[in-house]
Amino acid sequence: MSFAVVARKDFEDAARSKMLWAITTLFVLATAGGMYAISSLNDDFTAKQTVGFLSSPATLIVPLAALVIAYLSIAGERESGSIKLLLGLPHTRRDVVLGKLIGRAGVVAVATVIAFIAGAIVLIVQYGSFPVTDFLVQGVVTLLFGLVFVGIAVGFSSMTATRSRAMAGAIGLYFLFQLVWNVVPMGAYYLLEGGFPSPMGKLPAWYFLLNLLNPVNAYAIVAQFLTNPSSQNMYQTLVAGDAPFYLDGWFALVILGAWLVVPLAIGYQSFKRADLG
Repeated sequence: MSFAVVARKDFEDAARSKMLWAITTLFVLATAGGMYAISSLNDDFTAKQTVGFLSSPATLIVPLAALVIAYLSIAGERESGSIKLLLGLPHTRRDVVLGKLIGRAGVVAVATVIAFIAGAIVLIVQYGSFPVTDFLVQGVVTLLFGLVFVGIAVGFSSMTATRSRAMAGAIGLYFLFQLVWNVVPMGAYYLLEGGFPSPMGKLPAWYFLLNLLNPVNAYAIVAQFLTNPSSQNMYQTLVAGDAPFYLDGWFALVILGAWLVVPLAIGYQSFKRADLG
């Protein structure tokens, strides 16, 4: 298991560079701090509602943290030349990609677990108890969400040879998923229908599918689905006619899985063919 050696060294390097502790601090402030603020400012909020709030800061913080952690995972070593030393050991290029994925995902996982433990303490102090199942589900889905963005970042890093390109890619990916993607469904609707969608009207299913293909939106739908499988998500309530299967919560989980596998596979194939000389 040569990739495990790469993963362990990569995680240890992240811990020594204090990256782990910086990300953990950020996650704790966003999770525990956010829940404390919500519970303090809204006396009518229940513990369950406060737990449901967790997906809001996570959609902003987790992608940013994962991209920052992983965007130089391979590109940085290629530019410095240390990738040759790494591959000079009994590691294949696949071992390097998988090891980097696991090592950087470990950083996100540790930060997430610590942040959720801190969040649980806040809930107990504020409410005396909290919905453990909902809380654990939210934590697992957030871990998956972080892993997805680590995979996207490692995949992109595998395709680039310099730090500057990797940084530009990380910034571009963040803005793509946070801002630019929201314009895509509206632009497609305008081209097909000759006008912009009405904010109060029902919309075709394909419009919401385009929204759901964004991993940030898919994460929010998965979190709601696993917490309350019998409830309809916002896309299902706004679609014109019967909601098709691809707007169900389980399909959002499939989309997250695809975002983990596909960018990583593309990046690996590019890295596999790259001339490192």
